[in-house]
Amino acid sequence: MVELKRDDSGSSVEWQAIKYASYCSSLLPGEIFKLYASYLNKSEFDATKKIEEFIDADIELLNAKQHIILASKEFNSEVISAVLWLREYGIDIQCTRIAPFIDSDGELFIKPETIIPLPEAKDYIERKEVKQRTIASNQDEWTGSWFVNVGECEYRTWDDNRHFGFIGAGQGKVYSSALNRLAVGDKIYAYMKGCGYVGFGEVTKPAVMIRDFITDSNVPLLSAGLKAEHPNANSDNEELSEWVVGVRWIKSLPREQAKTFSGIFANQNIVCKLRHGQTLKFVQSEFGQ
Repeated sequence: MVELKRDDSGSSVEWQAIKYASYCSSLLPGEIFKLYASYLNKSEFDATKKIEEFIDADIELLNAKQHIILASKEFNSEVISAVLWLREYGIDIQCTRIAPFIDSDGELFIKPETIIPLPEAKDYIERKEVKQRTIASNQDEWTGSWFVNVGECEYRTWDDNRHFGFIGAGQGKVYSSALNRLAVGDKIYAYMKGCGYVGFGEVTKPAVMIRDFITDSNVPLLSAGLKAEHPNANSDNEELSEWVVGVRWIKSLPREQAKTFSGIFANQNIVCKLRHGQTLKFVQSEFGQ
């Protein structure tokens, strides 16, 4: 199922595709042959033969599973967020960005670029998604606590997070939009890759662009003396800017004192629900609840 959006927004494209996929999922192979024959204005035999030549699967398995491709010049953050969420629940859906070019001879070319899942990581991501769904089916009920990644790079540091009371993500809406899952009053456990859990806090301010964040000392965060090298990179670009969420740290530790154990829950997502019972019991013991 390919849904092509003709404008630049990419808005609502995922809902339209889901409606079409839902309708098509009930079609039997024989019904598909008849529809295609009508489209070709040829016999059902010819239509069946063309489909058999095109697909790389047993013809009897035709339409046993639906694969959704969203194609557009651009995709807004809401579509990206929705697609990532659908993939978490096993929906076979991808986003392909299409860029048109005209050469010196006036010939039109289309360059397709799959952005979800990334081609170079497709096999890894799909295996990981299957594993995560399997794990999720065996996980405990969610108690309301969130897992949050606080990775360090040129745009952000854990020292800044602790000192000024925030967490951040950015350089792409696919990353920063995850912060919108957090609401004021939510409890979070901060995890640093390669170290362990380093903090427990309560969300005090919703996600905003870093240029708009004011610290508890009533100072703009970008003027507060951050240690990160380039926290202001793309700060005027809503899509690429760092976004931050205010946090009151109830307990936080230097990275060198991070808490962990063999088999502790960790995830590459920026924000996700912390359901792993053993990990939750551990961090509550170490940091509070």
